[in-house]
Order: sequence, then C-alpha cells, then structure tokens
Amino acid sequence: MTILRVVIDTNIWIRILLRGRMTLPILAAFNQGQFQIVMSQFLFDELHEVWQRPRLLKRIDRAQAVRLETQLKERSDWVEVITVPPSCRDAKDLPVLATAIDGKADIIVSGDDDLRADEVLRAAMTSRGIQLLGVNSFLSRLSEASERKR
Repeated sequence: MTILRVVIDTNIWIRILLRGRMTLPILAAFNQGQFQIVMSQFLFDELHEVWQRPRLLKRIDRAQAVRLETQLKERSDWVEVITVPPSCRDAKDLPVLATAIDGKADIIVSGDDDLRADEVLRAAMTSRGIQLLGVNSFLSRLSEASERKR
C-alpha cells in the first residue's frame, strides 16, 4: 500500500501550533510517518509569515513553531509549483491547489470552507485524484488506513 501524499493548508498548521485538540492528532500521525507532506515554498513562506503575526505570536510557542518548520523542511516532499489550478472562490487558495496538483497529492486537508464547500472545485480536484477533506474526515481516513494495515 502506498503512503498518502497530503497538502496541509496553513490554517491547519496554525491550529496545530495553537495546540488545538482536534488537530494535534495530525501532527502525531505525521511524526509517526503515516502520511507524506507535500510542500511548496509558497505554503512554507505563508506558514512562517502567519505564525509570526503579533496576535498569534502571543499564543504560539516560538520554539515549537521553529521545530515544526524544521520538520517540514527536512521531511516534506518539496515541489515546484508550475500548474495553474482550477478557479476557486478565494484566489488565496490557488497556491494550495497548485501545490496539490504539482505534488500529485491524494488529499488536501483544510478548514477553509471556500475550498471544501465549493462543489465545482471539489469535482475538478476529484477528477485529478485529489480529495478536499476537513480535519475529522482526514483523521478518519488515516484511522481506516491504519486498521487495514493490521
């Protein structure tokens, strides 16, 4: 069985850094090698910029954020984004989509309703073999994959 290739949207990484109970299992699964992160320079730079915003920096452990960045640098499959993705409601989401397409991801995990609720976009991404999932759906998928391995 091949390992899942996953793009994690910045909003999920920020929730992890804020120690969100619902998202911490994603970090644990990543650390256990249950899936492969697909990363682009744009998404990495966005994460770096967002966690350093003053209102978030007050609530985020800087050392933990730097550790996460180091993990992502060392353990992600880095892709160069060249594809123009399908249109979506929010142009800020285009790099997420392009990273998933160029990185041949299986899944995008996002808390962004503009991505997950757009049926036309979902169909376009599904036709490329990419699912758009929220945190709970992704964790269920990982759990199912883990059960099948046993």
